[in-house]
Amino acid sequence: MINQITLPNSKTFFVEQNTSFAQWLSSVNFHRNRFINTSGNTWLLYSDDAYQFSVLFFSLLAANKTIILPQNGTTNQLQLCMQSADGFAGTADINATNIVEFCTQGSLPVTAPLTINPSTDITLYTSGSTGEAKAINKTFQHLLTEVTQLENCFGAKLGNSTILSTVSHQHIYGLLVKLIWPIWFGRDVILQPYEYPEHLCHDLAKYQLNKIALVSSPAHYHRLVKDNVYCDIAENICALFSSGGPLSEEASKQLTTQLKQSPIEIYGSTETGGIAWRQRSPINSNHWQPFSDIELSTQEDTQCLMLKSPYFDHDGWYTTDDQIKIDIDGSFELLGRVDRIIKIEEKRVSLDHVQQCLKALDFIDDALCLTQLNKRGLQIVAAIVLTEEAKAELLNSRNLVFNRKIKAQLTHSLEVVAIPKKFRYLPSLPYNSSGKLNKLAMEKLFE
Repeated sequence: MINQITLPNSKTFFVEQNTSFAQWLSSVNFHRNRFINTSGNTWLLYSDDAYQFSVLFFSLLAANKTIILPQNGTTNQLQLCMQSADGFAGTADINATNIVEFCTQGSLPVTAPLTINPSTDITLYTSGSTGEAKAINKTFQHLLTEVTQLENCFGAKLGNSTILSTVSHQHIYGLLVKLIWPIWFGRDVILQPYEYPEHLCHDLAKYQLNKIALVSSPAHYHRLVKDNVYCDIAENICALFSSGGPLSEEASKQLTTQLKQSPIEIYGSTETGGIAWRQRSPINSNHWQPFSDIELSTQEDTQCLMLKSPYFDHDGWYTTDDQIKIDIDGSFELLGRVDRIIKIEEKRVSLDHVQQCLKALDFIDDALCLTQLNKRGLQIVAAIVLTEEAKAELLNSRNLVFNRKIKAQLTHSLEVVAIPKKFRYLPSLPYNSSGKLNKLAMEKLFE
């Protein structure tokens, strides 16, 4: 018989709803009974309301139901996921015969501890860089093991802070760090993500929050540093978290100056879960520290990262597409992705390296390198975000002038074949709430 996990007697307070953990748990119990008495074992769960989502998520777990989490609430995505589900839970415009919506007034006192089967299946959908949905299978034990590691690493730093976020609960980063972690380990939380930093500052005063930890993404931090309203509440912030994509070294430095700390960056993927973390400092800017229950190695020929992890099911060593260099102390440096290495005129070129060279120029804030096939063969193209000063300069000149300026400066660090042939200048790169870029959408800029 599989040992059941008991939902903890947590001290979590749901700030926005003015709701205690006991009240939340009675709502979970009410919806648990609804699911037990409703046919269907596999449920698609989607709700824009993060508090409703939390109740339905844990009630489905307590009812021993399999959960499917779509990457978004678009009609196409929900219909795709419903092909694998027996029913729909949450709030969305969806054509399904078996629907359980959140009941605002529903509560049922808990007379016995609520338990969860740790082997309960949870399927997350992720788009990666292509926009095509991919199913990633986990169990609740995988998720709980990972949040326990987060608590071991960062729990003392967070103390009794309130958790706030700008990221979605539908994706694994938000699900783990802003939802399961505070609920399981008893920290107060505002579950609904913030779209604007000004609203977060307003709520800090409104709810008289003393200490907060922010769960966010590189996209949010890159926008923030240009006009950082968090400077006024810097003494209230005990930790910043970032995941979902690369945080630029410049943004990290600016945040350190503005808020007296840089974000704790978590490196991983939906499939692998967290692999390592770092908090940049003037002494150590690039090296990642593996989580203590992760075992790392590299492929001898490709330098691709290999790992053994308790956060997902795999046989033996799992190989990623990320190339790394492991140092003698066990930390490592990311070198780039093996699928981002191309061959032009018989020369191997790393798109990630070209991208880094672009970002190193003092008048460029952000950049993305892609490839394009023309009559002469493969060429590199780049989407560029200029600094505010450079944007003003661009208005008074022509794109061609800036194109030449960039190419001239890149000759100091790149061979001619590696220098991008086309540039597109954007106000910002179109990151989504998880810090991902849609590669197909970016490629259309160069058609």
